[in-house]
Amino acid sequence: MKPGLFVIGSFFASDNTCPHCHAGYQTSCRQREFVTTAQAPVLRVPLADGTLVSTPELPPDDLIPSLLTLSDVMGTGWFAADAANVKPGSTVVVVGDGAVGLLGILSAKQMGAGRIIAMSRHDTRQMLATEFGATDIVTERGD
Repeated sequence: MKPGLFVIGSFFASDNTCPHCHAGYQTSCRQREFVTTAQAPVLRVPLADGTLVSTPELPPDDLIPSLLTLSDVMGTGWFAADAANVKPGSTVVVVGDGAVGLLGILSAKQMGAGRIIAMSRHDTRQMLATEFGATDIVTERGD
């Protein structure tokens, strides 16, 4: 990393070299540090070489707000799908329709899940879940 790059990173700084990082658990890094005020135009990030990913070029201004999700909820949704071992053709159930749940649906779709069941009670979020790849919506709980 060098000054002036446009980068995306997690709210946890990690060295990306320890055994936890190699296993894909950067938030459990032996050297981890919590990064506060991370959605800032300029920020000093500890362990930057292990934490940050630079974009090939400066993204257009209208795209930058969308990239904010990559540093938080998208990474969490992706990690959930990855930890659940989603494979092409698999069936996935996502419990919850908040930002992380919706991005878990999107991640499962990107990983090739054949059937994605969203557990949701909110009409507007059900529409988003379907747009993001949910094939089924379950609105009820219990029997």
